[in-house]
Amino acid sequence: MKNLFKLLLFLICLSCPKNGFSNDALSVETEALEIADRLRCLVCSDENIETAQDETAKDMRFFIRRHLTDGKTQDLVVHLLLSQYGDMISLEDAPVPTAQNEEAFTLVSFTLCFASMALYIYRRARHFKA
Repeated sequence: MKNLFKLLLFLICLSCPKNGFSNDALSVETEALEIADRLRCLVCSDENIETAQDETAKDMRFFIRRHLTDGKTQDLVVHLLLSQYGDMISLEDAPVPTAQNEEAFTLVSFTLCFASMALYIYRRARHFKA
């Protein structure tokens, strides 16, 4: 009976993790650290969110760990953070402007130029009538 109890205790000890964390918790933590190295705090300029002490950085760390424990991928969590806080939290290079953005900028520029010329002509014509 004592040997059976020792064997059972030995098997329980083998099944328990050594440092109190399961493998899932360790993988979530390493993924969270990888994500935190790619993002910066909004308040603390150019400091990553893992070392920042601001409340916003703490919220972002909690957000990352919560979504990673829910089973979401790193890229999805980063995309969710960027959509919530904007591109300014990314430590990576700014996104390259696309052709669609350039076309929109050109269209807005031409519209403003046309509107300002039309306003100038309208005011000038009204001035000569009076």
